[in-house]
Amino acid sequence: MSTRKYKDINLYSCIVLNLLASAIGIDLTQKDFEKKVDRILSQPHEGLTKSEIMHEIRSNHNMTERILKHLEEEGFIVIERGEKSYRILPTKKGLLHVREFNRFYASIYSKQIEDHYRYVGLPSWYRKYKE
Repeated sequence: MSTRKYKDINLYSCIVLNLLASAIGIDLTQKDFEKKVDRILSQPHEGLTKSEIMHEIRSNHNMTERILKHLEEEGFIVIERGEKSYRILPTKKGLLHVREFNRFYASIYSKQIEDHYRYVGLPSWYRKYKE
């Protein structure tokens, strides 16, 4: 019998937003982040593809679509749709949200986060809150 633990949309959202922040080189814990975020986001960034996000959250197409739709509806990400691919970028609202809630997510989802990253090592955003 499988003991696979369910991950809810909030945990997946946290993982995706932290991944996007990391992918564009943003340290969410830096001093005066709120004052710097507009300047940071005004610079050109590659963003991530849907498949990169799917790989990070280790989920199927349907769950990835559901999470991306949720994040987009909340205004946490922008999905730029090209001819053959997506380019996904965080918004200011998304970065401020995940910055504010990372400590909370790290505390209530610690077992799920540690299980999710057990083979690749814990991400830096999580380690900062567990020190």
